[in-house]
Amino acid sequence: MFKNHPKGLLLAALSNMGERFGYYIMNAVLALFLCSKFGLSDETSGLIAALFLAAIYVMSLVGGIIADRAQNYKGTIMSGLLVMALGYVCLSVPVLATPENNTALLSFTIFALILISVGNGLFKG
Repeated sequence: MFKNHPKGLLLAALSNMGERFGYYIMNAVLALFLCSKFGLSDETSGLIAALFLAAIYVMSLVGGIIADRAQNYKGTIMSGLLVMALGYVCLSVPVLATPENNTALLSFTIFALILISVGNGLFKG
């Protein structure tokens, strides 16, 4: 079945599937996650989610520029996958948000979202 396909097609398809899966899951539940975990208002969590989605698209442009300038498309894609995976790992750390650590944990969550958007941009390069 795969003998006439290019060598890296299966890996590319699985990587793209994982990236799309993560994107649509984040798109669906990010605002709800921010409201329930940190007690943010609907407006604040919606703003964070909207800025995250905007960063995904802006970083795709930046990632394309980086890939074109470096002329190392495979390296840019692989680094994007690694950075994006690191962001998802950071986001999945199970810590209970309390009033004492709410600000630090929200900052860590936003850092993880930044990693995901930067990784996504490099991946799209």
